[in-house]
Amino acid sequence: MAMKELEVKLEETTTTPWEVWYEEIVEFRAIYRNCLVPYFYTTKNGHALWYWVLKVRDDKARGKLNEKQIKLLNNLDFIWVQQDDTWEKGFAELMKYREDNGDCLVPDGYRTKDQFPLGLWVFEQRTFDGNYPREKYNRLKSLNFVWNLREYNWGQAFRALKVYKNQYGDCLVPSGYVTDDRLDLGAWVIDQRVDRHYEHMPKEKVEKLDKLDFFWGAWNNTSQVLFVPKKGGDLR
Repeated sequence: MAMKELEVKLEETTTTPWEVWYEEIVEFRAIYRNCLVPYFYTTKNGHALWYWVLKVRDDKARGKLNEKQIKLLNNLDFIWVQQDDTWEKGFAELMKYREDNGDCLVPDGYRTKDQFPLGLWVFEQRTFDGNYPREKYNRLKSLNFVWNLREYNWGQAFRALKVYKNQYGDCLVPSGYVTDDRLDLGAWVIDQRVDRHYEHMPKEKVEKLDKLDFFWGAWNNTSQVLFVPKKGGDLR
């Protein structure tokens, strides 16, 4: 962009009231559900919103924004420090997904309407090689991002088992039993017995299940006893 054009943009951002720019960014957020204004983006009123976004970040860094202005922009999930474009795109799409679905549990292979591979992006965040950047970590944490999907799923099933016990009085979940939210609790209970039998279950999980009087042994028409712990003990 030529120097003259930049001077025009600078003059525009200083002569146009801050409140007018704020209304523009509010409208942009309402349409796109994020504040990632693309370079050279111009509003319907002809304002170079992209340039104002760059300036407002610089103003905050220089201490030129007051607390009220900062709070108003924070309420829009305004991004103060621009990360790499792909990460920012993924984060913005994750925000949309959470608004629509209530969580960040994006299915494998999920793509957005504009074909952004959000499922892959989420997977890559969980498998980040090395220390995850703290600023990015905190932003994902603010969305209640699930870092360990395996542990999250275990916790969800454990809570479902407690609900089952409160309702039926025991943890003898029938095979094939599925909860109202389509969690295959019957299969999960069998998996816990298998993991305990082959000593794949951490001690703290064994203790949590023991407190529910979980029944580690079970039988059916073809086998008298299934999945008895190797180290013995009662079959509560």
